[in-house]
Amino acid sequence: GVGPGNNDNTLLSAVASALHTSSAPITGQLSAAVEKNPAVWLNTSQPLCKAFIVTDDDIRKQEERVQQVRKKLEEALMADILSRAADTTKDIDVKMDNKDEV
Repeated sequence: GVGPGNNDNTLLSAVASALHTSSAPITGQLSAAVEKNPAVWLNTSQPLCKAFIVTDDDIRKQEERVQQVRKKLEEALMADILSRAADTTKDIDVKMDNKDEV
């Protein structure tokens, strides 16, 4: 981030806000002078971060991370479904055993 009092939370908020309120590309503050005097050199249509470029390699890496997380989520959901099914089967077996005893 650039500018006074900037931290990770304000940077994240600024980028998220820019993504949701504008269809223009997010490039950040292109002038290096913004660090010296943000009130003068500030591009108000861009978030308070240094200029950056997203490469095809960056996109590919992020897509891989998303696929890995989706796979982990799928595995966790399947484990949960199997666990719930096993619990349900145990409950049915216990109820059937209790009927036999009565």
